Amino acid sequence: MTMALYLGIDGGGTKTKVCVIDQNRQIIYEGKGGPSSTDTVPPDVTYKSIKNALAGFKPPTPEKPVFQAVFAGLGGVLTEADFKQVEIILRKIPLIGKTTRIRVRNDMEIALASGEAFDEGIVLICGTGMVAYGRDTQGNTYKSGGWGYHEGDAGSAYDLGVQALRTAVRSLDGRIMDDDFTRAVKHKTHLRYTSDIVPVVARYHADRTLTAALAPLVTEHADQGNAYAMNIIDKATSELALAVKAVHDHLVLNKRRVVIVGALGNAGGLFGTLLKKKIMAIDSLFKIQGPVIDPAYAAAILAMQS
Repeated sequence: MTMALYLGIDGGGTKTKVCVIDQNRQIIYEGKGGPSSTDTVPPDVTYKSIKNALAGFKPPTPEKPVFQAVFAGLGGVLTEADFKQVEIILRKIPLIGKTTRIRVRNDMEIALASGEAFDEGIVLICGTGMVAYGRDTQGNTYKSGGWGYHEGDAGSAYDLGVQALRTAVRSLDGRIMDDDFTRAVKHKTHLRYTSDIVPVVARYHADRTLTAALAPLVTEHADQGNAYAMNIIDKATSELALAVKAVHDHLVLNKRRVVIVGALGNAGGLFGTLLKKKIMAIDSLFKIQGPVIDPAYAAAILAMQS
């Protein structure tokens, strides 16, 4: 008898992870590949990354395996057209057959499931970018934020970096007083003279990863009591709480669970303290938690449930 196999895919802008499970939710295989987020790489790279992640998979039975179902949570997919494009890519993967059920969704869905919130709950993703997303038992979903760094991604590491750079520029041209925080940002970004401002700001605004790398300077100086950094943190956590509230207000939740995903969202110190405090102010019955299971494994379970 052929073993039933289910494939979960967690595809991001830097790496892809796959997880294969059997009907008992036992992990049969895990593998990693390159980036597959559709807003980061072209379709051929998405295909190659997923295929490479599965390259080490050895079938547990002599027969050629055909996955019963696949759930792919990828960054960058937002519309039905996006979902269909990725499904076409997945159909080309050798181990995926014509009868395999395929479901493609944005990676915020597997982020929610990583908190074992398969039926209902809210997820707040806060890393380089941000988004709040939720689902209730009636099948309603809602998303707030996550419209891309050009919109601002308020509360994200990118946003913290933008605000840090802006503060450093203002100190460089004399609008505000210089201090340890502004000097640290200027040193990191090579801002020495006012003639550096335009090229440095242009370079950082064009590279969200580079800008997001300034976020640790903000959180570190906020923990040390720096007024500029604390102000940035206060505004950022308020923006994140607003996104959570927007999702909360559009759903009917029985289990008031908020799963926080991402390095910045799960940071300790002042940022984490303020964020949790502001989320709890929305609904005192909220249970705040981090991920419980790996997103790729969560995707595989969603494949089984599809």
